[in-house]
Parts: sequence; structure tokens; C-alpha cells
Amino acid sequence: MPQPDALELSTMPETTHKLLSTRTWLAVAAAICLAFVITSLIKANVQSTEKQVREPLPVDVIPYQRTDHYIRQSSYIGTVRARRDSALAFEVAGTLETLPAREGMSVAEGQILATLNTDQRLARLRAEEANLAKITTNLELATLKRERLADLLTRGLTSQQTFDDAQLGTRALEQAQRAVSARRDSASLEIEKSTLKAPYSGVVAQRFADQGGVVTPGTPILRLLAQSKFEAHVGVPVAIGDSLKLGELYSLTIGKQRLQATLKNLRGDVDALTLTVGAIFLLPDNARVKTGETIHLELAESIYASGGWVPLSALTAGNRGLWNVLAVKTTSQGEVAARESVEIIYSENDQVFVAGTLAADARIIASGLHRLSPGALIAPLED
Repeated sequence: MPQPDALELSTMPETTHKLLSTRTWLAVAAAICLAFVITSLIKANVQSTEKQVREPLPVDVIPYQRTDHYIRQSSYIGTVRARRDSALAFEVAGTLETLPAREGMSVAEGQILATLNTDQRLARLRAEEANLAKITTNLELATLKRERLADLLTRGLTSQQTFDDAQLGTRALEQAQRAVSARRDSASLEIEKSTLKAPYSGVVAQRFADQGGVVTPGTPILRLLAQSKFEAHVGVPVAIGDSLKLGELYSLTIGKQRLQATLKNLRGDVDALTLTVGAIFLLPDNARVKTGETIHLELAESIYASGGWVPLSALTAGNRGLWNVLAVKTTSQGEVAARESVEIIYSENDQVFVAGTLAADARIIASGLHRLSPGALIAPLED
């Protein structure tokens, strides 16, 4: 819009001139008021921010206690075994005639588990008994003859040679009698060994043969497990094995079941694959376990290392594998948070054992680290 020149303004009516002056003053006043309001708001915001920054934040603080060792809870795996675990077999060969034992069947000591066919052994036994009876009869006759010849020899009615022949014949029959008797006993024993009986009470775990099969001496027929006595076989490092004491009670867990077991024995060799020593524990009679189950030996070991325990919530990630802890530091402005670097040595649940730049009497901030930064004013809340 073109501006009026001085001549035109001088010719304007006085009313119009006053109106322009009033509007100018109103605009100036509005601008001053707006500037005043903006300045007041900025100042209030700055004061509020400064007040917020300078006000100490309340934090939970715990003491850091340095020690020269920590207790590590270790667990070593093992298996449950029956104290008696036998592969039963016949001592003689033969054809498997009966096999009443079945897998999972409970048997009592002396119960018949399997039998072999004994027809040939019975025939041999009868033959040896007949031979024994015959030789016994001949021996009786030879004994009577020797006694008569002995009487005749004293009266000079027979020769010494005749008597000696009779006496040696008697001795030969006695030896033959003993040989046949031994063969008879052997046949009888083989018949007895043709019946497989349970050497102890237990449960049949496996069957390795079926009825009608031919078995040889020592061929496993059944696997029998004792159900009343169990052991735990656990592999432990050599150093741990040296610290265990025979006859003492140790804690073992199987599932949710915790048991106290006595250390029975330590094997004298090191397993070539696991490089561990076998520790054998006697489980209590009331243990609810089964052969082959996994069991754990729980041990508390003292590990010598300088450091202290801190809660997991007191840590934040640092650089190069280290972790940061905020400790309380006293300054001229008050107590502030100071960063300290630590290394995690061992962790257990929500606690960690650390070593680093923390002083022995340090106080550390236990939680809420996301609200803080190094140098922030804090108000420690001691436990």
C-alpha cells in the first residue's frame, strides 16, 4: 500500500491522525506485554529445571564388604545304581526248557527263574548209579575174599602172593568206587545247576533268551536288580575327591527329592574320558529312586579370591567385558554417584561376587541406576 507523503499527512483530518497514533501505541504495548510473558515463562522454566537438577535423588545404598574368599555351590552329576545288579546265567550248557521270569516281575530269593532240559543228564546219572551199585557189590565180595585169605595165610594154608592179589584187587575196586561216585555226583550236580534260582530278592530288569534256545555256560539269561539297596555313583574332580571323607554324610538331589547319603568308597583311578574320580554313596533305604536315574551331588566349596558380593541390580554393562557400579562419593556439593569398574567372578541367584576398583568400605547404590549418571547428586537411604 503506498505511504502518504508529508504533504498528504499534513492535509489529513486531525481525527485520522489521532487514530493512527492510538493504534501504534496499542501495538507497542502488546509487544511489550508479550515479551514480558515470554521472558517470565523462560525464567520460570530455567528456575524449575535448575531446582530439579540440583535436588538430590533418593537412592538405596548398601555397604560393600570385601573378603578373601567366597562359597561356591557346585553340583556334580551321577547315576543311581542297584547295589546288586547281576546278569544271571547257567553254569552248564543245555536247551532252555522253561523261563517263567518276565521283565518287571518281582522275585524272592531262591525262586526258580529258568530251567534246562535234563533228560540226558538224568540218563547219565542213572547209569553212574548202576555202575556204582555194581562196583559196590564187587567190592563187598572182594573184601570178604581178602578176609578169608588173611585167615588162611595165618594158618599157612595159602601163599602170600594170593593174599596180595586179593588185597590189591580190593583197593582197585575201592578206587573205582570213588571214581564212579564222583561221576554220579557230577551228574547230579549238573542236574541241580540246570535250574536257575534267584540269588537274592529283586526285580527282573531284562531277558536275554527265550524258551527253546540252546545256551552255553556263562551266557546271560536274565538281569536281576535288587530293589532294597541303592548306590549313587558320581564323578568328581580329583581335587574335590581328595577333600571328601569316607563315612560322612553328603547332600544329593534327584528331581525335587533331597537325600543324605553316606560316602562308601572312592575309586582309585581317574576316568580317561571325564578326568573325574568315581565317588560311591550309599542311599538311604527310604529313597524313592530307580536304577539309571540321574542324581546330583551338591557341595559348598570355599574359593579363595579377593572381592565382595553385590546385588545383580547394582550392575550396568561397561566396556571390554567389565561392569560398572555406582558408589557414593562425598564432594563439596554433597554426595554424588561415582562410577567404579568391576569384574564378575561368580554369580549365584541375584547376587554376584565381584572384584575391581571398589574400596573396602565403599557404599554402593543397590538399584535404580537407570535414573542416575556419574556425578548426579544423591540422597543415600541406608538399609
